[in-house]
Amino acid sequence: MKKVALSLLGFALAGVVAFAQAAPAPVVGIGMWGRQMTAFGNTDNSDIWGGLGASWGTTPRIVGLNINAHTDTVGFSITPSADNGTFGLTDQNKAWITPMPGLTVEAGLSLETDTWRGTADFGSYDWLRFAGTHGDSVTFNRIGEGGMASAIEYNKDGIGAWAYLQVPTGSEASSKDALGNGMNVGAAYVIPSIGTIKAQLIGSGVSGGSSASHLVQGAFNLSAVANLYEEVGVVVPTSSTTITYDYAVSDYLTYTADKAKIHGLVIATGYNSKAAKSDMGLEIGVGVDYDLGDGLGVGADVRYVNGSQELNSQSFGSSYTKATDMTGVFAGLTKGFSNGLIGIGVEYSTASLGGQALNTDPTAAHWSIPVRMEEWF
Repeated sequence: MKKVALSLLGFALAGVVAFAQAAPAPVVGIGMWGRQMTAFGNTDNSDIWGGLGASWGTTPRIVGLNINAHTDTVGFSITPSADNGTFGLTDQNKAWITPMPGLTVEAGLSLETDTWRGTADFGSYDWLRFAGTHGDSVTFNRIGEGGMASAIEYNKDGIGAWAYLQVPTGSEASSKDALGNGMNVGAAYVIPSIGTIKAQLIGSGVSGGSSASHLVQGAFNLSAVANLYEEVGVVVPTSSTTITYDYAVSDYLTYTADKAKIHGLVIATGYNSKAAKSDMGLEIGVGVDYDLGDGLGVGADVRYVNGSQELNSQSFGSSYTKATDMTGVFAGLTKGFSNGLIGIGVEYSTASLGGQALNTDPTAAHWSIPVRMEEWF
C-alpha cells in the first residue's frame, strides 16, 4: 500500500513540475518617462518671470514610472508619478486578459488604449503649448481617456471592435441613463494597401468626450502613399439642446523627405447659437523637424487660432472675453542621447502662452525661452 501511495505521490509531483515548466514565464519591466520645462519670459506687465513646469501646465513631470508584467495571455500596467512632489497615479493603470487571439478584456483606472487613436503632437506642442492649440486625440479619441472602466476589444486580421463602460461618478451615478452615458462602442477596418476607416459613439459620461452630449466620431487614415501619414476625422454631437457646436472636422498629416519631416494640422469647428460666438472656429498649424545628425535636431512651427475658437473653447478660462486671434511662432534645437534629450527654444505669441500662470491677459503678446529636458527608460 505504501508503494502505491508513494507512486501516486511521485506522479502528482511530476505533474506539478511539468505544469510549472510548461507555464510561460512572465515578462516583468519597469520604465520611466519625464519632461521638465524651465522657462523664462515676460509677464502681462512686461516683468520677467522664470519657472519650472511641463508642456501641459505648471506642474513638472519629475518622475513618471511604469511598472508592468505580462505573458501571452495576462498582464498589468501601473504608472505611479511624482508630479509637483506629490505621489499618485497617472496615465495607464490596468490589468488585462487575452482569452483568445485578437480578443482582450481590460479593467482599471485610465485604460489609455491607443490602438486606434489619432494624435497630432509636433513642434510647440512638445514644448510650451500655445493657448487654444491641440495635439492629443485630435482626429480620433483613444479608448479610456480616464476614470474607472472595463472594456472588451477585438483586433485581428484588419478588423477592430470595442465596447467600453466607464463607472459613473457624482450626479452621473444617479442618472437613469448612466449605463448608456458611460458607453463607448466602436469599430475599425483596415483596407489593404489603402488605409483604415473607423467610427465610434462616445457617451456623455465618458472622459475625453462631452458632458453635454453623446458624440459620433469617424476617421480615415491613409496609408496608400509612401512617406505620407494622414488622418481625417469628424465629430458630430447627437444633442442639439445644450452643446455649443454642430460639428468639428480635423486633418493632420506628416510627410517624411530624407532628414526632414513636415507637419500640417487643420481643425474647423462649427459653433451654433448657444456658443459665446456663433461662427466658424479655426485652428491651423504647420511645422518641420530636421535631423542634423549626431543626435542634433531642429524644429519649428507656426500656429494660428482664430478668435472664435479661443473664445468658445475658453482656453484662457473666464478671463477671456474678447474674440482675439492667436498667432504663435516656435523654433528649437535639441541634442538627443540614448535615454533622453535636452534642448532650448524660443516662442512668441500674440496672446497668452498656454500653461503659464503669470500670463493671463489674452490680448497681450508674450515671449518665452524654454529649456526642455526629457528622459525615458
